[in-house]
This record gives sequence, C-alpha cells and structure tokens, in this order.
Amino acid sequence: MGLFAKEADRWLRQAEYDLRAAEWNQQGGFFAPACFLAQQSAAKSLRSFLFFNGEDARETRSVVELIDRAITYEEEFRSFVGTSTSLDIYYKTSRFPDAIPGGIPADVITEKDSKDAVKQASDIIAV
Repeated sequence: MGLFAKEADRWLRQAEYDLRAAEWNQQGGFFAPACFLAQQSAAKSLRSFLFFNGEDARETRSVVELIDRAITYEEEFRSFVGTSTSLDIYYKTSRFPDAIPGGIPADVITEKDSKDAVKQASDIIAV
C-alpha cells in the first residue's frame, strides 16, 4: 500500500468515526456539536478521496473547496455543489458564540440543522 493509499485509509476511518460521533450528538440533542462533526466528517472523507487519487488536500478545511477538487475525479460530487456551503458555515458557527450575533450555537442551531448536516455528510462519505 502506497503512501497516498495509507493516508486515504487513515482520513476515511477518522471521517467515519466523526460521522458516528455526529449522529450520537444529534440523537442526544447536542445539535451544534453534531453539525460541527458532520462538517469535519465530510471534509475528511473528501480529503481521503483526494489522497486516494494521489492529491494531498490538507491545506483546506472547506467542504466546498474539496468538492470542487473532487469533481475532477468523480462527477457524482457535483450533486453537492451549492448545498455543501451549509456544512462550511458550521465550521465556526457551531462552536463560537461570537459567530452568532446575540446568541450562542447551542440556542440557535436546531435539530433540523443537525439532521440535514449529518445526512449530507453521510451522503458525501457514501460516494
């Protein structure tokens, strides 16, 4: 197994773990952490895909940017263009009170938000 294949495996295993943690948080009513973990899961699975294709993509944490790069290898990722922006929004807004004017993530991010985020991350991993 080559270096890129080993890295792809490591990133995918962590992406799957993060997705399970997102699902666990979502079921427990911790919607903001679920959204953050869903974003992380999607980004890590896309990095895994890019490693598998011989590309190192550790310089970005943006799902949108990673999808743009992944499309060059697999057109199926095109279905996430536009909707993946919501995952990137959770990178900060799900964790930092100053990212949400007048509120905190725990009060603003809803169950629907977390269900949508987890579903989207799950769909990205499935590709």
